[in-house]
Amino acid sequence: MKAGIFKPLKERSFRSLFGAQVFSDLGNWLDFLAIQVIVAYQWGLDETAIAAVIVVIGLPWVIVGPFASVFVDRLPKKHVMITCLILRIVFVAGLFFAPNLYILLLFVFLKGTVAAIYDPARQSAIRHTVSEEQLPEAVTLSQLSMNTMKIVGPALGGGIIAFFGARSPFIVEMVGFMIAILFLLKLPVLHETEEHNDKESAKKQKYWGELLGGFRHISKTPLLKISVILSAIAFFIIFLYDGLFIFVAQKLGFSEGDFGVLISAVGLGSVVGSLLMGNWTQWKRKPIHFMATAAVFSGFLIILMGMGSMNVIELPPVGWMLGAFFLGLLGSGESVPYGFILQSETPKEMMGRVSAVATSLQTFSMLIAPTAGALLAKWLGVSAVLAGAGSATCLLGIIILLFIVKRMNMQKAATEKQVQA
Repeated sequence: MKAGIFKPLKERSFRSLFGAQVFSDLGNWLDFLAIQVIVAYQWGLDETAIAAVIVVIGLPWVIVGPFASVFVDRLPKKHVMITCLILRIVFVAGLFFAPNLYILLLFVFLKGTVAAIYDPARQSAIRHTVSEEQLPEAVTLSQLSMNTMKIVGPALGGGIIAFFGARSPFIVEMVGFMIAILFLLKLPVLHETEEHNDKESAKKQKYWGELLGGFRHISKTPLLKISVILSAIAFFIIFLYDGLFIFVAQKLGFSEGDFGVLISAVGLGSVVGSLLMGNWTQWKRKPIHFMATAAVFSGFLIILMGMGSMNVIELPPVGWMLGAFFLGLLGSGESVPYGFILQSETPKEMMGRVSAVATSLQTFSMLIAPTAGALLAKWLGVSAVLAGAGSATCLLGIIILLFIVKRMNMQKAATEKQVQA
């Protein structure tokens, strides 16, 4: 089998960056489970406390990430990432010793803040470690790490909690961040000097001008603008029903124990999708087409699940697990091209700002969607929300495809007019 998706790992720089990401991603999912166990089981708090944790996890990406990203673009990426990892170790230690919810939320927020700074630096570093030709594979590997750790992290965290106690994953997480630092210490100095040579010019550049530059770049780059809007709306739709999925699973006949298997099927589909996307990169020619088509098919699957929870369609559990697998597979068909567009349509020197702005828009959608989903579920019912979310996903993909076709026809007509003239 050809190297395919793993080609960028031949580059020493990217290999170090990717190794650090794997352990960083693992840590993120280890403590997500541990925090919920502490809040719900050890302290006996209700759903409001869990909701507060989830909101505080996402908040730094909205209110800190975009503003800090200007400094991320100015500073050496290697040093930024190492500093962030050191601070994350400190803040995870704070989570380990947190005596109550308020102290826990403080350290959750602080850890989320450095994560919101680390990620734009990592996104920017990708562009400095691989060639443009290897960018699709590098982006796919990055997505593969995130998708894989979504499965491995909670499973490993659950095992560690069972054997060593609720707070033990924090220790493993700190060790993981230390290993990530070791990988980054081996990262060669990135060639960023051309971006920072004119220091006097950089000093004269106003902070707000640079910050708004990230927003302006997205608004003035058609392909990037469409992908960011499509991704943000898709995230909103997904998180409308994400918190309700456990109730859908009950209606589909899944027991409490089997629910984890259903979620794992989605995760496995994401991993397989990332592997396929990395080994077949023809999608990079028309990434928006691919994202929109994936949205149409995934929306169709969500509608089927909604109809199943209404007892309109009946399938054995294995059939729904297969549907969940393909839902994860199609999810990679949206997330991987989005990551590629974000990287390929953004200048290296603006990568931090642009990625932080795009992530903040997505995270904002993720924060407001669960509340809207819960209200709609009380009004219309869980099954109706799921079917509606699937219909909205299909419609979104169709609208984007129609927009693309209309634009292509306009360009064709303009070309023909020029030829005739």
